[in-house]
Order: sequence, then C-alpha cells, then structure tokens
Amino acid sequence: MFYVAYTAGDGKAANRPVTFLFNGGPGSSSMWLHMGSVGPVRVANQGDQPIPPPPYSTVANEYSLLDKSDLVFIDAPGTGYSQLVGEAKGKDFYGVDQDAEAFAKFITRYVGDNHRWNSPKFLFGESYGTTRSAVLARQLQDEGMELNGIVLMSSILDFSVWANTGVDHGYIVNLPT
Repeated sequence: MFYVAYTAGDGKAANRPVTFLFNGGPGSSSMWLHMGSVGPVRVANQGDQPIPPPPYSTVANEYSLLDKSDLVFIDAPGTGYSQLVGEAKGKDFYGVDQDAEAFAKFITRYVGDNHRWNSPKFLFGESYGTTRSAVLARQLQDEGMELNGIVLMSSILDFSVWANTGVDHGYIVNLPT
C-alpha cells in the first residue's frame, strides 16, 4: 500500500498525534484529501469558483491539520500508487472486510515501524472512507489498537437509503457535511 506521511521534526513523534487519512471510492486515492483538503499544500483555487484546466499551481494550505497532527495519507489497494502485486487478486481487497483488514495491517505496521504506539491515533475518512472508518475502528480494536478519534467527512454510513427506488429518506438527510 502506498502512502505519503508528513511528520513534525521536533523529535517527539512518540507522543505527537498521528492521523490516518483516506478517501472512499470506488477507486479513489487519497489525493483529494491530500491536495484538495487538509494536506500541507493544496491546489490553488478561487474559493467556490471552478478550477481552471491545467497546469495547476499549489499554495500553502492554511487549513492543513499538520500543525495539530502528523498526517499519513493512504491509497487503498488498486488506487493511486497502491498496486496489486504478485499473486494478489482484487477479491483479496475489494470487499468491506477485506478492505478493513488491509488498512488495519497497514496502520498496525506503520505504528510499529515508526514507534507510534503511545501517539494519539485518529482515522479521517471521506465518502466511502467513512464506512471504512467504522469497520476499521472495530478491526483495529479487536487487534488491540485503541483510537482516540474518528473524523467522518462527506459521510455515507447507510447505503440503503440510496438503493431503494421511491424512498425519499436519502434526500431528506442529504445535508452537506
């Protein structure tokens, strides 16, 4: 699994918060959160105006979370730079439980390799990443890792309201988040 991590260089990483960020899908890498939302730089835009065609320029992101937490942007298997290799098949990763297991393995390894067990740990999911966060939190907890919080952006936790023809509930509760 491919990731990009931004960490503070103050030598106190063991106690500094770390946030694991990921987009949803289908097939979406973490690039949208990385370059369009909370990374240390973002694509320059004019507020709510459409972004013109490339080439794009970047600016320092005044809304980045890096001043509060180290940031680890994760690309799900088969998205962005995360690729299936060797004998891996899509069915090994493309399912609710398989997806959560892959992310749990990645996060556990990252925490261990980087000596972050004492760091406050957060999940930050966008779109399907909010559903992933709910399943992933349980998976991590079952494996002995406690989280300090979860951020759900553009959440969708109940897909049934969109799947049933004639059900207006989805339109009633579809508020920007």
